[in-house]
Amino acid sequence: MAGRPWGPPRDDGSAAAGELEACLAEARAGRPGAVYLLDGDAYLSLRAARELCHALVPEAQRALNLVELDAAASPAEVAAEVETRGLFSTGRKVVLVQEPAFLTSKEDVEEAFAKARQGWAEGRQRDATRRLLALVAKAGFQAADLVPEGLRAGLEPLDAPKRDKDLDKALKALARDLRGEFGFTLGEEDLRFVVGAGRYALERELKVARDDSAALDAALTRGLPPGHVLVVAAGKVDGTLPLVKKLAAAGRRVKVAVAREASFGAKVILGPTVSLLLAGTGKEAEAEAVERLAECVEGDARTLAQELQKLVAFVGERPVITAADVAEVVVRTAEDQFFALGNAVEERRLAGALAVVDRSLGAGGSPHMLVASLASTVRRLLLEKERARAAVGERKLGNPRDWEAQVFPTIPAAEVGKKKPFGFWMKYQASTRFSRAELLSGLVALHEADVAMKSGQDGRLALERVLLSLLATDNPPRSTP
Repeated sequence: MAGRPWGPPRDDGSAAAGELEACLAEARAGRPGAVYLLDGDAYLSLRAARELCHALVPEAQRALNLVELDAAASPAEVAAEVETRGLFSTGRKVVLVQEPAFLTSKEDVEEAFAKARQGWAEGRQRDATRRLLALVAKAGFQAADLVPEGLRAGLEPLDAPKRDKDLDKALKALARDLRGEFGFTLGEEDLRFVVGAGRYALERELKVARDDSAALDAALTRGLPPGHVLVVAAGKVDGTLPLVKKLAAAGRRVKVAVAREASFGAKVILGPTVSLLLAGTGKEAEAEAVERLAECVEGDARTLAQELQKLVAFVGERPVITAADVAEVVVRTAEDQFFALGNAVEERRLAGALAVVDRSLGAGGSPHMLVASLASTVRRLLLEKERARAAVGERKLGNPRDWEAQVFPTIPAAEVGKKKPFGFWMKYQASTRFSRAELLSGLVALHEADVAMKSGQDGRLALERVLLSLLATDNPPRSTP
């Protein structure tokens, strides 16, 4: 396989940071451009857009001179707002558009749909419905198209006992049509949301304009009124859309996202984003802490920001966030228990693994699930060790380039799929901390623990025995892989 997945980075984030700082500088100097398109990562883009808007409009004037439009705003609504004069003739008017659906790339539609469904589940029906209508408007759908005829008379949306063959057929057709437009399959709960939101829109006569970009295109061609500024905060946008090109040509387009390495591995370069999010806190993160955060959150900036807030509170007066802090805080959530246990085993940290077991069982977790998670981890380590053994014998590969050249090409393409080489390499690296015999013995011990627990033995005791035999410090990893 050609290329270096861990070679020189294409961009460490400094170029985008420089562009963003240039935007802020001209805003503070009172010489802003007419349009700012910030895209790449929805969370980071909105964060940067708000900072830009606050530089453009003094706090005392924001209530009247800063207008925010949500994701469901159509191009026509944006054009109408940006061309409407402010309430007062003095001062600047700024229009901020958040994650506009009309610019969403196809690869980001599923995430946008998930956000709409989440809003519905959290009780924000109006916002969720508008988001959904904006998404389907791109394909020419209206609210009525989302509700089969038999579900418009007050019945429970998808109450299975009340369905007849015609209704089932209509629902399947709706799911098929949406799959063709969205690019992913909708499950039963997805359909419940779609139909429920469609009925909500019909009952309240909510409408979203069809995705006609002509009005905004014309406004950009004419030029915005003097003193008016349009700021668009988007996630991934479809760069082939004429409107994206028009917005960029009318002002500045700045990519705001977590940086990644240039080649095939596309490993995240989290350092610049961590520094950005820690700005003003008086804290910094050591390199090992950043690496552990990257393992936990990868390129999810929103989750990264949440975890950093916890870490800042956790370290208190200490100025530096360490890898130990990340291990203590970031993996503490219940949904991460199996991930945390696997990490501790891969790093051969007995104390860490025992602590995860203690927390998980204390929170009501199942020892049977922990045994299954441990078995999965050990099997994966053994698999990566055997792959390397088949390719290079007993020689240990300490350089990722050597591993990529000699081992990675042996992994079946169906297994690789869209996964990154870096993940496979990290598992191989973890496997070198154990001998082949240790991993095989670990699998046997896990099988015995499973049988013992099913025979009535204490689950905690069985798990601790396995971890002690596999990770004990007096049984160090051997030099051979």
